[in-house]
Amino acid sequence: MPRWLRILLALGTPSPPGGAVDLLARIVADEFAKEYGQPFVVENRPGANGNIGVAAALHASADGHLLFVAPPGPFSINAQLMPSTRFDARTDIAPIALLGVSPLVLAVHPSVPAANLRELIAWLKAQHGRVSYASQAVGSTGHLAMELFKSLAGVEATHVPYKGSAAQATADLLAGRVALGFVNTSTTLPYVRQGRLRAIGVAERARLVVAPDIPTLDEAGLAGFEATPWIGLGARAGTAPQIIDQLNASARRALERPEVLARLQRIGVEPRALSPAQFSAFIAAETEKWSAIIRRSGARAE
Repeated sequence: MPRWLRILLALGTPSPPGGAVDLLARIVADEFAKEYGQPFVVENRPGANGNIGVAAALHASADGHLLFVAPPGPFSINAQLMPSTRFDARTDIAPIALLGVSPLVLAVHPSVPAANLRELIAWLKAQHGRVSYASQAVGSTGHLAMELFKSLAGVEATHVPYKGSAAQATADLLAGRVALGFVNTSTTLPYVRQGRLRAIGVAERARLVVAPDIPTLDEAGLAGFEATPWIGLGARAGTAPQIIDQLNASARRALERPEVLARLQRIGVEPRALSPAQFSAFIAAETEKWSAIIRRSGARAE
């Protein structure tokens, strides 16, 4: 292992500290530093739905000195969404570890006259597209989750992206300036409990441990629906397999520590342990799924 390492935080746009990707990257860096007895420095490299940070990491030497932490965009979405993407995730990225997932819930403002999925779909069809939905940004999982929902449910709604600000998207949903959106459960559940938002369903295949009363969209009637933001650790292709395996093992050990699990729960992240090969297969499946959704919806980055 090198004497010190950098981890580039590849975000879509400049974001204030405290988001799930930012916090998870710093948790992992702290745990790596403890294990290896050497500093792991986290640098924010925002822009282009994560492409800027990943591209910087991919231009470094393939020696394990420079890693990146990113949401799905650079791994499995951007090549189809952004024709200007200058790297090929399939050949230029060495997947190291899936770090965790941050489940989404489909939430509506209380003014929407729908208490469940069936009623929501009926209401949306009656609106004939005169409804707006919020997402953190074009190409975010929340955006594409709604495109998947629209396709499966046969409804229309107008996209209102918030240029990377999940906080502003949630604020406008709370204020009723937009009617619905797929939003992070850790942020949303307190407002659901207060009655300020209504949860229609979670975008997971299984109900959430922290909210077992909210059905999945799959069981509510949208068969096979699943759209989960995730966070992964990667490096430049060509990085030695032994370094990849060593970092994967370190990440998995870190995510199993009770104190780390407690911190992850507070930020709404569920750890998921996969080997590098399993993570590669996961990325391939995600790429195929989101590519189909992007083609059907005609979504393009602005």
